[in-house]
Amino acid sequence: MKKKSSSLALLAVCLTANAQFYTVENKHVKQAVSQNVQVENHQGNAKVSDSLNLETKLSEEYFELPEHKEIAIEYDIPLFVSVRDSMMYELLGRRRNVALPLDFLKVTSDYGYRADPFTKCSRWHSGLDLRAKYAHVYAMFPGVIEKVERRSTGYGNNIIINHGNLRVRYAHLSFIVVKEGQVVSAGTIVGISGRSGRATAEHLHLEISKWSQDEQGESWQRVDPEPFLSHLNNYIVALQQKMDTLHFDVHPSLPLNINNLYKVMDKYGIKFPKIVAAQSVLESGWYSSELCCRWGNIFGLFDSRKGDYYHFNSWMESVEAYGKYVQRKYNPRIDKDYYAFLKRIRYAENMESYIAKVRAIVKTL
Repeated sequence: MKKKSSSLALLAVCLTANAQFYTVENKHVKQAVSQNVQVENHQGNAKVSDSLNLETKLSEEYFELPEHKEIAIEYDIPLFVSVRDSMMYELLGRRRNVALPLDFLKVTSDYGYRADPFTKCSRWHSGLDLRAKYAHVYAMFPGVIEKVERRSTGYGNNIIINHGNLRVRYAHLSFIVVKEGQVVSAGTIVGISGRSGRATAEHLHLEISKWSQDEQGESWQRVDPEPFLSHLNNYIVALQQKMDTLHFDVHPSLPLNINNLYKVMDKYGIKFPKIVAAQSVLESGWYSSELCCRWGNIFGLFDSRKGDYYHFNSWMESVEAYGKYVQRKYNPRIDKDYYAFLKRIRYAENMESYIAKVRAIVKTL
């Protein structure tokens, strides 16, 4: 990322809102098998268990098992679960342990020396400022709320989350929803951004400290959050691509991200691409909904004849369909702007709220 004009884009992950997942762990099953072989059925299916026991008895009539010899059977995946499902569980387990601090990331002030917004003099900035106007703020990793402060000066309302060898401070919050000592998961909402304390506008101040050891002893040292966030973002993107590969058997011909979305929209002649891109972000939860991940429908397009959402082979088909089914109705002679057009065709149930959300997303793109 480039300094002074940094911009991060959070890519999709097939998750529900707030990025909350619960661990799905692979269980190791160890069984001692002697003359009386027992097979444990982890799904509680009595018929399957009886069938396996019957086969065991039959095998004993024809094959003599050595006496006093135990056979250890160990499974790395749950019984009766496919290898593909097990791989997906593993990826989901990794994904639920990471999250970006905001839904949309845009750096407004870098780490290091900068002109102080109040005094205009050069002053050290110990963190990173991210554009966030009363937005949800998320814990980036599992951790413990180490400190909660409510102040009218300095950091304002702020919290510190301890992640072991990392500590993260979220400052200038308008509202805090956690308390000291609370254990949080990655993706847990910990507060709402704002401009409390010494701040000129609504934003999220993010500080990352790393536990270090040197000749002088042990201490917490602040580090630049920007390359850290960049690495975390790339890690999430890589997980998403692996999950896409499992969904579609092959790697998608074109990964779904904002840059590729603009290219495909240009190919199909989509008008007002920034507004349409914001619609896709809102409809798909930043490309994390099941409709998007499983069926490639990034706009929530609904087939009224079948009474169901459209299913596409790829997200690119969804863009093409948006042009055919939605934008063909656009008429500049009767629609003063694209928002008025969306309201005229009643694209969503609550259009006032929908348009307000789309406008807010457009500002981040």
